[in-house]
Amino acid sequence: MCYNGFMNYKTVAERMRKIRKEKGITVTHIQEVSGFKYFIIRRLLWGERAPRLSEFALLCIALGASADELLYTEEEWEIIEK
Repeated sequence: MCYNGFMNYKTVAERMRKIRKEKGITVTHIQEVSGFKYFIIRRLLWGERAPRLSEFALLCIALGASADELLYTEEEWEIIEK
């Protein structure tokens, strides 16, 4: 979730790992789609650093997920929509 305009990138990384596992997406696939080196993907997927906006967009594409899926849970969206 975003707090005060800042993305909690460790939570986003956790959601990216979960989606990757659920969909059976390999790191090789992410590399092919994004063009990122393995060590960059590892750092992003384990929340070792925050992704740049361009990296975040490419990860969404590689994972077949929307930005909303990675940033917010359904419960968080319910709060936002109120």
